[in-house]
Amino acid sequence: MASSTQIPAPAEPPHKSHFKYTVQKGYFLQSEDSTDDKEFDFRKSNFGLINRGYDTDHSAEEAEEQWKRFERYVRTQNESAKDGEFFKVLFLGRHGQGWHNVAETKYGTEAWDCYWSALDGADGIIWADANLTSTGQEQAKDVRTLWKQQLPHGIPPPETYYVSPLTRTIETADLSFQELDLPPGKEYKPFIKELLREALGVHTCDRRSAKSVIEKNFPHVTFEPGFSEDDELWEADYREPRTARRYRLALLLDDVFANDENVFLSLTAHSGAIASILEVFGHRAFALETGGVIPVLVKAEKVRGEREKPPKEPSAAPPLCDKPPQ
Repeated sequence: MASSTQIPAPAEPPHKSHFKYTVQKGYFLQSEDSTDDKEFDFRKSNFGLINRGYDTDHSAEEAEEQWKRFERYVRTQNESAKDGEFFKVLFLGRHGQGWHNVAETKYGTEAWDCYWSALDGADGIIWADANLTSTGQEQAKDVRTLWKQQLPHGIPPPETYYVSPLTRTIETADLSFQELDLPPGKEYKPFIKELLREALGVHTCDRRSAKSVIEKNFPHVTFEPGFSEDDELWEADYREPRTARRYRLALLLDDVFANDENVFLSLTAHSGAIASILEVFGHRAFALETGGVIPVLVKAEKVRGEREKPPKEPSAAPPLCDKPPQ
């Protein structure tokens, strides 16, 4: 069993096989069609865990905490799974409010998309590889408070902490997990994954810093093998379409499910990345506010052969304008 202290190197290139994913409904409220994502508050509902029984419950264990019974159920599912079949619980966390979010609100989405988003900043605001605002920091701390409340009740702490390389996501993960009293072997050790990014291109807030800069600012992170010094994915004049983003996140998930034996995982990412992950899983659309978290229980079945790559589409960004629209 791989632990959070060591991430296994890829044993098999993801392109030689891929996974079919199926959301297991009936375990988290966010997976249910009846849940209103605009009204739902994961902080007031135990991360959304549904209060229910499991076929792994025993009479002597009925008084156990819900999270402990859920963990036993999920691990038992894995123990009895067929070869090439896996069950994992992913806590998908969106970063807290960043300065790019403030700027888009300030200028309006139309002007942001066609003008301001291509700049590094303006009017005293810097949004290139944006930092968290004080509001964003508090949102991440709220998540930490929820974990702190739930740990004594048996919530399984993540065994692996995957984090996007963008500054706001690393800051969010740090504020969410770094000061928790975690059990031995489950310590917070952020593992940077290049593909766990927001839509690529045009918007400077989605252009990551150089590896050396990230290392200087966050010396405690670990980079996946082959992580490049410079951002080789971001293009100034091409915005990644949704189909391409979905494919990229599917490759990320195939990599994780093929090479990480851990069961409970944390992925700190972005609204677009999380939307694509949910789409790959076949999960219902579920909007996340900045700082929001959605857990998903998913079954993966290994499929031989390459995942089909979508054809390249035109840029998803509107044409850049010389000045913002009035």
